Amino acid sequence: MQSRRDLMIREFVGQRLVRAHGEHTRHPALLLLGPRGSGKTTLAGRLETWGRRAPTAALDLSALDDGVHHPVDVLARIAFQLNARRADFPPLALPSFAVLLMALSAEADPESRDAALGQMREALRTGRAEDHSLAVLRDLVTSVGVPMGLPGWSAAVVPLIQGWQRARVWWGVHRRFGRVPRGGSRPQVPADALVELNQHFRHGTAAQRERAESVLLQAFLADLQGAYTRHGGDRARTLRCLVLLDNADSELGDAFLQALVEARAAAGPEHCDPLVVVASARRAPEVLRQLEQGPRPLGSYLSCWQPPEQEDGPESFVPRTVARPGGGARLEVAQLRPLDRAEVQEQAGPYVKRMPQAALAGITHPVAWLGRTVHELTRGHPAATGAVLAALEDFAPDVPCGQRLRRVLAPEGPHSVADELLELLLQDLPRELADGALPRAAAAVTLGQAASAAELWRQADAPPRLLRGLAHDDRHAERITFDGQPHSALPAMVRTLLLGRLSLATAPADAGVPWVRTHEILRDAAESGRAGAYHRLAAGDVQGAAAYLHERFLDVCGGGGSAQAWCAELSFIQRAPRRWEADTLERTPGAEFQHRLARAQSPPDQLMVTRLLVAGWITTHPASDPCASLWSDPLGDPVAELYPKIVDALQTLSGRLGDETDHDVLWQRAAAYERKPW
Repeated sequence: MQSRRDLMIREFVGQRLVRAHGEHTRHPALLLLGPRGSGKTTLAGRLETWGRRAPTAALDLSALDDGVHHPVDVLARIAFQLNARRADFPPLALPSFAVLLMALSAEADPESRDAALGQMREALRTGRAEDHSLAVLRDLVTSVGVPMGLPGWSAAVVPLIQGWQRARVWWGVHRRFGRVPRGGSRPQVPADALVELNQHFRHGTAAQRERAESVLLQAFLADLQGAYTRHGGDRARTLRCLVLLDNADSELGDAFLQALVEARAAAGPEHCDPLVVVASARRAPEVLRQLEQGPRPLGSYLSCWQPPEQEDGPESFVPRTVARPGGGARLEVAQLRPLDRAEVQEQAGPYVKRMPQAALAGITHPVAWLGRTVHELTRGHPAATGAVLAALEDFAPDVPCGQRLRRVLAPEGPHSVADELLELLLQDLPRELADGALPRAAAAVTLGQAASAAELWRQADAPPRLLRGLAHDDRHAERITFDGQPHSALPAMVRTLLLGRLSLATAPADAGVPWVRTHEILRDAAESGRAGAYHRLAAGDVQGAAAYLHERFLDVCGGGGSAQAWCAELSFIQRAPRRWEADTLERTPGAEFQHRLARAQSPPDQLMVTRLLVAGWITTHPASDPCASLWSDPLGDPVAELYPKIVDALQTLSGRLGDETDHDVLWQRAAAYERKPW
């Protein structure tokens, strides 16, 4: 099932593939960025299948065979795939590219002229590539005997030249073969432009090799342009060429993408090749970093997903153009957004249909419920969403679906997918973080708070430094907003799994429980009473957190604060994580509420605040919650059984307020909990 996100990208690519008669437009390469598991490879595979009517080339640039070492090798494979025979599409002829590829394949050791390379580049640039190439190819094959012992990637050059051209070329080849001595020796090679190109590619400096590769790329682009403009190509070719490059941030992929972008820029705006290039990468390739001006804000390329202009209108996909100042090289860049709630709900539908009725007992609108709950857990991470939904089917028929979700995301157990997902999501991180530091960092609300808690790192310098770097990495951090300010935080799914790992961590008897000790350190380092109460609650000190909220509520009663601000503080503190314990898997939300409340031992005058705090700590919250962007755990009360307790507590507390506005704020807040959030 394709998400709406992927269909929008496919529609965008499809609009570029279709060309009208007489239209010659060059579109920049589209670079799609996304972390592991964001669906890049799946999207590329679907685009390949969908785009097969057009000339299509698809390469995973991190999984090519051992014979691929240079951008030339990548280009050769693209050319051969684009030239594959199609019943309803005329074959592409790439004579200039074929000539130069053969020239780079030859083994020759002559002297060379400095001006030759420039002359060849000029010949390609001025549009005389085809005639020029045929002439020099005849000279090459009659003087060197190039077809003898070609490297593997150039053995398929012949199909890239049209039939009438091959007849002329290979007549010269056969004539030359008749003159080759029996010992296989070859005559002296003349110092012409092709030989110099060969020398620069095989034996030159890095700069010379890059120039040789640029000439080959420009020949390839010129040939493609010619195929669409000459010999009736404009009329016959109604689809452009689709090139899909997965893992473009690999060393080879990075080099090829940069060479392609620079070659297109060097060709000038008047040379409009028909390539539609879609590349995907986990991190920004070097070519993008060179084009960007200044530091890139976290998540800046997510702006390509523009919200609908009207409430029920469609979302739009508009990649950002990143160009070199003054023109020339440019890319279009987009970041793959997570799946939204509706897309997760669509994926949840088939699982609900297959699920036994006993597992869904007591759940109204089960598809909406499961979609909303899984989206709250994974925040739309495609791989995590798929893994969680698939794991729900591996249970006995009578196990409730809420119980299944708890066991699937538990840090241990036969049904847990936690370790599998963490291995995927943390694969690119330094081991110093992934092995020990990151679970402690997950206890903080933001990565900045984690890095600033010096006591947490026992005087070690590496974790804070790495965490600050992580805060600006689109692969491992995301933007959240509270108090009107943006902050960097771990993605919700990563944080959930890491908190489970911290729950299981053990320490020597004199060091204290790692979970509790971590939150105590963060409490002591907190810059506000609200943050301190958050970590008190996470450490299990319900009474201390409730005392802070009760004191703040008395300020509101006395006119020293507003109910709006108090509700925001309450919401923030209720987002504190709970330590995972195996016993909690067997408790119902109501039993867990009573268990936590009994341990709090709150004074009678703050009991109602304590009840409100504990119920909200356990349950899921409506989308209108003031801290909806913060992390949450919807599995403590998956079907919102505790909502009546929250409504009762808010309405009771509103009766203690004398100000009409404050009174209405609490009543409106209570009304948000009178309906299920799905």
